[in-house]
Amino acid sequence: MIPSSAVPSAALNLLITQGFDATSVDELATAAGISRSTFFRRFGSKENMVFADQEMIITHVETTLASSSVDAQQTLIDTAHVVFDQYTANPEAAQLRHQLLSSVPSLRERELVSTHRYERAFYRFLSRRELVSTPAARALGLGLSAGLVAIHNDHLRMWLRDPHSTDRTKLAQDVMSFLERFEDVLQPQHAAKKPEKSARTVVVSVLSSGADEQSILDAVSQALKAQQH
Repeated sequence: MIPSSAVPSAALNLLITQGFDATSVDELATAAGISRSTFFRRFGSKENMVFADQEMIITHVETTLASSSVDAQQTLIDTAHVVFDQYTANPEAAQLRHQLLSSVPSLRERELVSTHRYERAFYRFLSRRELVSTPAARALGLGLSAGLVAIHNDHLRMWLRDPHSTDRTKLAQDVMSFLERFEDVLQPQHAAKKPEKSARTVVVSVLSSGADEQSILDAVSQALKAQQH
């Protein structure tokens, strides 16, 4: 079942062929097979119509992050799948939307705003899990959130160029490889249990040039005992 707020491909195609500014709401409503009043009730504006699917995805992302009961790393992988799956569920609409955004500067600016919203959603998740409570962890959390979005967007661009070039499994592999670099943030309890490397003990003994082997061993033994006390 297609959600009521899903962007109609016919309307997107009309915006591309006729031009975003030159296309009226009445024409878009006709292309979508709905009345003008329904169009405004459902979308509110032409620009909102273009981003209606993305708004649904962001809402789904926030719900997934808030309701997850698994560890942080798996939650972030699952959420990347949520975004990728929903973007690629309708290839025709995805291609048309990408083409439209590439040709209308004002839409590209809003796309950047949406990107930051994804980043904030991931960072808020880390904050709720109390994983960014120190200044150092906060900086890493910001980088983690931005990097996660960048990796997903790179796979989405690959998919738009060639649907066979990537899939959700390859995306998960790249996300996992990336998140492993942030183990201290995502799994602080594991980092705390890592055994510390023992410091090397250096013993210096001063002996006469004619000291025999047993004298050297006795001197080293005494020095080691002195260090232990």
